[in-house]
Amino acid sequence: MKNFELNRIIDQIERLYSNNNWVGINIYEVLDKITDDTANLQLPNFNHTIHQIARHLITDFVVIKRLQGIDYKLTEEENWIPADKINFKWTDTVNAIKENKNQIIRELQNLSDESLDKPILKDLSSIYINLHGYIQHSYYHFGQIVLMTKFIEKLEDLGY
Repeated sequence: MKNFELNRIIDQIERLYSNNNWVGINIYEVLDKITDDTANLQLPNFNHTIHQIARHLITDFVVIKRLQGIDYKLTEEENWIPADKINFKWTDTVNAIKENKNQIIRELQNLSDESLDKPILKDLSSIYINLHGYIQHSYYHFGQIVLMTKFIEKLEDLGY
């Protein structure tokens, strides 16, 4: 089968966002329920807001740039935008997450299985390692967002 491994990676990326993933949570449904106020709420015992974490997830565009041959380096503020400097609507952030997913899949459709073992850029790890890092990074931060939304729901249930 042509591009068997690449198609499996694309499938994993598709599953990451749907309830057909191994955790059974549709991240789009979670993100779509979050409001601007909730996204920007500073919760006790959490270092970042949901919005900061979501904006951090968008930095995965670096993988897209590198697949395009561009050696992009994030600034510290791009990587973690301070809460008081987030001037995006929540819906714009969610749309950017969705577009990143679509764009990375489009980039992968231009590759072959043989390219997966090649460095994503000179002196960097392979395309394969970067793609799995992207997936793992996304699961980690989506897990944080889900945990935070459940925490907020519990607070609301308790009347806070």
